[in-house]
Amino acid sequence: MIQIRNHSRARRNRVALTAVVSFGMAGATAGVLAFTAPPAPPPAQPIPVPSGFTSAEPDTYIGPAAIPGLRPGTLSIPGVDLEVGLVDEGRDDSGYLVVPDASKAARYIGSAAGCGTKGSTLLAGHVNFRDGSLAPMASLARVTKGMPLYLSDKVGVTCRYKIAGLESLAKTALPEGPYATEGPHLLRVVTCDLASPFVPMDGQAQFANNTVVTAVPWP
Repeated sequence: MIQIRNHSRARRNRVALTAVVSFGMAGATAGVLAFTAPPAPPPAQPIPVPSGFTSAEPDTYIGPAAIPGLRPGTLSIPGVDLEVGLVDEGRDDSGYLVVPDASKAARYIGSAAGCGTKGSTLLAGHVNFRDGSLAPMASLARVTKGMPLYLSDKVGVTCRYKIAGLESLAKTALPEGPYATEGPHLLRVVTCDLASPFVPMDGQAQFANNTVVTAVPWP
């Protein structure tokens, strides 16, 4: 069963930029990634709107794809000027993942290792800062089909992925298997969709959708 954690108003005010992942029973494939309400961006600020695509569509990216030198533990998508440090995050006693400050992103410890050979690696980060200004992960909305994505591990080994999908999904409608440790290797990168409505959800204000980028290994 998919669940969204319900924070009280006082709790929400203290941790306005906390993201949580809720899991069903052991062995379930469904989950939800919900962000406790960051402030809506200032009205005059340009908002990136995802132009979704799927793996069935032809690549549209034209540009360099050479593997860059990255610091250990970094996510980089040069095509949209995104580079952000990664930290591993575990779950709290209730099974929820807390995402770090908006200047970083998190890799969920229960998902497959990045630069691996099987399973799904899940990365998540906030779309904006406490003042509403855009965080690095807001750039996910601007990726194009076939654009290279780079991920470096803790010792600095960098692997290359090709972006195969961009979707805006309701927070209760993540694709199946985002935390799988078996099966074909892929990477999912998630943040809030700023272009989605800012609505009440499970007793708190939320962006209704997540921006979800799917990438596959690119040897």
